[in-house]
Parts: sequence; C-alpha cells; structure tokens
Amino acid sequence: MRFSTVRWMMLVLLCLSVILLGAGCKPKAKVVPDVKGKTLAQATAAIEAAGYTVGETKEDYDATVPAGQVAFQVPAAGTAAEKGTPVDLTVSLGPKADSTTYDVTYAPETVVVDEAHLGLMTDSDPENHVYTFDAAGVAAAGLPLEEGRPLIIHGVAARRISAVTENGGNLVVETEYMTLNEAITDGTIAWDYGVEFTPEKIAAIEVPGHGRVVPKAATPVEFSFDIGEYNYEIKCTLDNTVATYDFIISKGLVSTAAAKLEAAGKLERFRSKDSITFAGGEPQEFGHELDAMRGDLTVSLTVAASGNDAVNLELPATIMYIPFMVGLVPVELKVKVQFVVNAVVPLGASARVSSKFSYDSTLGFNFDGASATAAASAGNVNFGDSTHETGAPNHIAANFGLGFPRVELDIFKESVVPWAQTAFLVGGTYTFQPACQTADAMFIGAAGYELGLFGWVHLASGKITLFQEKKPLLRSGDCPADKETVESFLVENALAGYGLEQDVDR
Repeated sequence: MRFSTVRWMMLVLLCLSVILLGAGCKPKAKVVPDVKGKTLAQATAAIEAAGYTVGETKEDYDATVPAGQVAFQVPAAGTAAEKGTPVDLTVSLGPKADSTTYDVTYAPETVVVDEAHLGLMTDSDPENHVYTFDAAGVAAAGLPLEEGRPLIIHGVAARRISAVTENGGNLVVETEYMTLNEAITDGTIAWDYGVEFTPEKIAAIEVPGHGRVVPKAATPVEFSFDIGEYNYEIKCTLDNTVATYDFIISKGLVSTAAAKLEAAGKLERFRSKDSITFAGGEPQEFGHELDAMRGDLTVSLTVAASGNDAVNLELPATIMYIPFMVGLVPVELKVKVQFVVNAVVPLGASARVSSKFSYDSTLGFNFDGASATAAASAGNVNFGDSTHETGAPNHIAANFGLGFPRVELDIFKESVVPWAQTAFLVGGTYTFQPACQTADAMFIGAAGYELGLFGWVHLASGKITLFQEKKPLLRSGDCPADKETVESFLVENALAGYGLEQDVDR
C-alpha cells in the first residue's frame, strides 16, 4: 500500500474518531479580512475576493477614522467564518464634536456658587458635606448662604443648607440631601460626550484588603488578587480610542481540580448621550444612552473536577473613570467589570467552551416618571470561532459570564445609573437520561437605575433587560432545542441584574 493511501486512511480514521467524540470534522474555515480604513468599494472588493458577502452597512461618527472609510466590521478581522458569511460594516462620518446643554431656571431661593465665586470656598469636607467660605467675600458677592436654601456649588455639590455658623471670619455651611428639582424648576441638562482611553482618565484600581495599582503613562494596567479560591488577573492597555484587555480567573490550576476562565479582546471608544428635563419644579424625562458600544472579544472556560461554584463578583474597583462638566454639574462615568460563575463539575468531569463575539451595539433607556422603556439595540452581533468539549460520568454544567464594560453614571457624586452593561456568557452541559451534550453563547444588554436625585418619588429605581441574543454552539444527543440548565439560567439572571440566587425549577 502506498504511503499516501495510508496517510489518507489515517486522516479518515482521525475524522471518524473526532466525530464520535462529538467535535465533528469540518474543513478549515476561511478567515475574515481586515477592511478597516478602506473605502466601502475597496472593502466590498476585499470581502468578496475572500469568499464572503457584504451584509448591513451603516454610517456613524468615529474619532480617528476619516470620513468615508470603514471604521468597524462584524465579524472582526481574523475571525474564522464559513464561505458566504455576511460581513457588516460601519462607515465613518469622521469625528463628532462633544456637546453639552445647561439651560435651566433656578428656584428663587436657590444659591448658586458659580465658577467665578469658587475662590470664596476656603475648605470643603465632601465626606460630611460641610463647606467653608470666606465671610467677607460672601457678603461682597451678595450670596445669601442661609439655612433652608438650596445650594449649588460649581462642580462640587447640590445640597440644601441645614446650618450656617461663623468661625474666625469664615462661614461654615452644613448641608443635607436635596433633589435637583428643589433647586431647578425648568430647563434641560444634556450631553453627548465621547470617552477617551488614556492613562489620565484611569482611576487607580483598588480592591479593599487586596491591594492597589496606580497606572502610569504608556504602561499597561496590571492587577492580580485572590478572593476565596479564585485568583483574578486584569490587564488593560490604553490607546486613546481603543482599550485592549485580558481578564483571567483561575482556581486550583496546580492540582487535579482546576478552572480557568478568560476574556480577552478590545473595546472601542463609545459615547455617553444623556438628557434630563424639568418643568414646573418637577422632573419630566430622563434619557440615558451609551452609543457606538463596539468591540470584539473571546470568552472561554476550561474546567476539570473543580467542584461546585457560585460566584457573582462585581469588583469594588473602577478600572477607568471619565469625568467632565455639564454647566455647573460634575458628571462621571466609571467603568467596572462583573464576573459571574456557576458550575457543577464533579470528579472525572471536564469542559472546554469558548466563543468569539463581535458587536456594534447601543445601550439605553428612557424614564418618564412612570416606567422605563428600552432604547437600545444589540445591533450587529456575530458569534464567531467556538470550541465546545464537555464530558462527565454524570451531570456537569459549567457557565461563565462577564459584564464589561459595566458603566456607572454619577451626577454630583450620586449614582443615577449604577450600571449599564454589555455582557457575555459561555456554558456547556452534559447530562444523562436522556443523554444530551450542549454548549451555548449569549450576548446581553441590561441596565439598572436610581433616579431619586432628579425628584421622582415613586418608581425611581429598577432594572431593565435591553436585549438578549443567544447562539446554540452544540446540541448532541437527545436535547430539546431550547434546553437551559438552572446553572446557565442563574448566570444569565445575574448578568441581567437579578442576582445569582434564584428559586427556579427548570
């Protein structure tokens, strides 16, 4: 028998063995070309030459890509995809200038310390909300710092004056909580602001009791700490309009019981677009939007006899923050991350599941005082390269979710949107009676809000699921098409803001 024939037969046997293991034997997929920076005509030619088709095209602003050139593509460049797969394109309209609106009417009793009079404040205690002013300067400026009046200090505070005392030529002003509609009767506060991924915008990463890292210019942010049985590693590199990141969670990798969960990819510069209106001393409507939320990442889990785990960790750390002013109002965006794990991996069991995500989405909602309605779109989403290998002598379920970016919106240091996030989930199961092997990927958008600061008394807090896109990666055996385990359901719920501990029967 000729050597080539032997080699061919070995290849066939290899494919058959792989099929029996549930992985399949398919020809290697082509790779999506990189068309960023090309004109639409050039991109179309490159995509079609590679064996793909052009899918949805749209236009959007981009801070670095010149108008008329491709700024973003889904699937991402380098993604393995079958011939004929559509590639969605976003064509740049060029940079968009930031804009703010601060057009308000104050209540007659409101005291406004504007930027020109900030120098009259000689000391501040933001923790206790006490502010000290030069008494002579206050009198000359005609500022009526009196008990009971609403007080707005440019870039510092919006509070009600609870007490005023004189002390050595100074006025010590104590304050208490106040809603904005007590000081503002009519008008609009709004902005359309693009974030920047620069070291100047990054807060120190701090996990109480576990350490602190202060970033330096042109140096990646790296952080490592332990919580329980898990070690968490964070690495983030900033390049103005793009942040690349790598999150790794590991458990017991030096023993026979092991788990490694990883998310690696990039996040593009996005825009914060918000508006709050007042009329007659009452809030009317609040709109919150995170636009051009684009990125690509690969989420993967590898577990072997790691036991039972239920983890829902929102880091008490701000990976990056973006402060800016809207009139007298200080606004701050804080970017955080949430890890969610729920797994049952007994001895003799293992799973390896991964999926590559590419997305171009919008997160947002509107609140009118009665209810919150989604103003969001999953947009162009692609579930790309995937791996799904799961096996066990009995039931196994391994699920890993990542909420990132988890963006918090603060106004006057008060959180009005504690979180709005895109979230990614991968999971695998293997069950008996009936025998069924599954693997899934999911893309979620969700948000939570606390809007009491604006003056709404009822229904001022809640959460809303903005979208959910699910991709079955594998169904092998006697599996219902919509099969979902309790473990995956709980991770999905946690990423949508409903907690990890639920009383469910599925």
